[in-house]
Amino acid sequence: MAGASSGWLAREELWNALRGQRTKPDILITRRDAPPIVIENEYRPAATVYDDCMKSIGRELNPEVANAGGSVNAVFAVRSPLSLRDCATADEARRMMMAGEPLEYAVYQGDAERHSRFPEDGFITGSVRDFLQFIRPASESEDAIAAAVEALEIGTIDTAAILLQRTENMGVGLEIAQTLRQPWPAPMSAKPKTPAEKRQRKADRTARGQTARMCAAIIINALAYQQSLSGHEGIRDLERVQSDALYGRLDKRDIMDEWENILRVNYWPIFHIANELLTIIPTLVVLDILPYMVRAANAIQEAMRQNDVAGTVFQRLIADRQTLATYYTMPESAVLAAHVAIPDDLDWSDAETLKNYRIADYACGTGGLALAAYQRVRDLHRNAGGDPDAVHAHMMENSLTACDIMPAAVHLTSSLLSSAAPQARYRATRCVLYPYGGVQARDAEGNPKTDENGAPVFDADANGKPIVDVGSLDLLDTTKIMTQAILPLSERMALGANGERSRIEVDMPPLSQDLVIMNPPFTTPTNHAGDHVDTKNPAFAAFGTTNEEQDAMSDKVKRLSRGTVGDGYAGLGSQFAAIADNMVKSGGRIALILPISSMLGGSYDGRTVRSWQKLRRMLAENYDDIAVISIAKPTTWESAFSADTHIAEAIIIARRIRASEIASRTARFVNLRERPATKLAAQEVARAVRAAMSRLAEVGDSEILSVGEDEIGFVSLERVDPLEKWTAVRIANIDLFRAAKSMASGALRLPQRITPIPIPIAKMGEVGEVGPVHRLFLNAYSKRNRVNAGSEYPFL
Repeated sequence: MAGASSGWLAREELWNALRGQRTKPDILITRRDAPPIVIENEYRPAATVYDDCMKSIGRELNPEVANAGGSVNAVFAVRSPLSLRDCATADEARRMMMAGEPLEYAVYQGDAERHSRFPEDGFITGSVRDFLQFIRPASESEDAIAAAVEALEIGTIDTAAILLQRTENMGVGLEIAQTLRQPWPAPMSAKPKTPAEKRQRKADRTARGQTARMCAAIIINALAYQQSLSGHEGIRDLERVQSDALYGRLDKRDIMDEWENILRVNYWPIFHIANELLTIIPTLVVLDILPYMVRAANAIQEAMRQNDVAGTVFQRLIADRQTLATYYTMPESAVLAAHVAIPDDLDWSDAETLKNYRIADYACGTGGLALAAYQRVRDLHRNAGGDPDAVHAHMMENSLTACDIMPAAVHLTSSLLSSAAPQARYRATRCVLYPYGGVQARDAEGNPKTDENGAPVFDADANGKPIVDVGSLDLLDTTKIMTQAILPLSERMALGANGERSRIEVDMPPLSQDLVIMNPPFTTPTNHAGDHVDTKNPAFAAFGTTNEEQDAMSDKVKRLSRGTVGDGYAGLGSQFAAIADNMVKSGGRIALILPISSMLGGSYDGRTVRSWQKLRRMLAENYDDIAVISIAKPTTWESAFSADTHIAEAIIIARRIRASEIASRTARFVNLRERPATKLAAQEVARAVRAAMSRLAEVGDSEILSVGEDEIGFVSLERVDPLEKWTAVRIANIDLFRAAKSMASGALRLPQRITPIPIPIAKMGEVGEVGPVHRLFLNAYSKRNRVNAGSEYPFL
């Protein structure tokens, strides 16, 4: 175990290791910059293993124990098979373990007074490699991560408040907003009087506040990243920079000088935008806000190694989320999707397997899904004996693609992917900031044009219509030999790691990715929803685009979507699913988080396939190994894999068939009782799901899912029709599911009857005609005053 991870040291039966404890833990693992952990091992039936664990949990280490700090917050209970006890030699036991002899294990987390167990009941069964993979997330402190998220949020809010107050009349906010592609409304010249004016003032304040908080979060994130790089190639931490300062106090110039040193080494995508933002803020204002930012950076620095701390907070700062429909993928959902989607039967011991495994997220947000996928393949390589850090530079330059339309999102994604091996140098990234909205005109020298007031001048076609960019949706076009994502000179987020000042081309060839993993936006172009009632085209209304630009963007996407599964009635989610289909190679996999309507919406009337039915037809005809994961909770927000969507969702995973293969037209439907609560739970749920899916051989087979003795749901293998709805989702009870399947075939099976009762069943479309969809009537009528309030149907 010693040396299994950098900075880890494992020791057996170390006397006096723990304060106030005369016994010795079976195995004590101390870790650099992280709390120690303890493993207690007994042979089955291991009657006293619980008592042994309780002796260690919450205990502090004795000072003489080297390379350690803090108290034990994770104790692992292991039950070993008697066959290991009977081995004649240690080598024989080692060979048996490496051959897959099963262990049983669980973890206690917390302290002596307040602790939890995972799983709640029973033990997980797995190999020694499975156990080693279990240790890493199980030893993360959820309390420490939650505290770090809170510290970053408080630091961001405090910093932004001072920034807004001190720069109100300086034009600083506008410069920051332009750098971040965020709105910065001018203050109203007169006191608002009408309700509409009051609403507008509130919206303007929200927009300015969220832009300031986004700026603060990016700078704090860079400061925290500087701390994790300290000592590498002469990079100084904040304490050293302060002690070296002329008056022993940090100021703007001290920070920027050190960031310039860092940029000479590497890390351009992380530090350049933060440096630009710090440049904009006046020196005296920086003096006021630096203490808050440094305090927050120090508070989150350790937790950043374990979790997407900055991304969690960043998502709360985006005022355009309802417009963009960009919701934060919870880390546990990202882990679940990545662990189910990425096959573990490749030769992960070979570094070339890792180097050639290409992962892409074309709507990356804060990068949580891309990071989860990258961490998974790194773990598979490490568990097979490889060194993933040795190929980190290659992965950043060639294998990890992440695209978004928000500079701050690309910054955070670059930070997350880089943090997997923060001291490994790389020359460039494939983190791309896609242009969005009107295309700014340029002069002969390539400089952006502005009018006499400094406002940008946009290009138009021969008919006077705006020429527009649509972000990653440009990848709907596969007519070219190679689709290019070209960043103009004015954009900086995907420049080389050392900041070369030249145009950069990131080639995006179709059918090139092993895994396309996305939680895409799912806005529709209609404005039936109350949130968008004042917006002409919500799908393209971000960043203050004009009505004309929205129309031009909608027309462009419609044109690009022809012949794909992209459908305007299904929303942008279907168009990003089309991008996934364009980009994944034969034998590769897609993993998409989509609304549950992707399984239940859409239709086929005998002539035309509409909306989400196009996606299901594509999956049934061109993909295999299909898994649909949903959550069977009564409320939609509990059935989501994203934060605050309030829409039930499904994780759809599928493998694109090769030219020589025929699709089986089957899918495995995974119905979970609840969303995994932690990354550890997600990892073990994914392992249980993969194992159960591999055991389902015949259509109609189903199996209850368990982690330890905790039932977590069930999985079933079902036939899927390319022209029908896929209804085996969000089902809590496996017996109800089986009974409903029998009913669908015209047979009622009751528990105390040997033979089923035949019941004729018909589709509603065979006995009635489907009427217009309800939302067509949402804004069709207006209600008069003094209408009878007791009427059940006041409009009628």
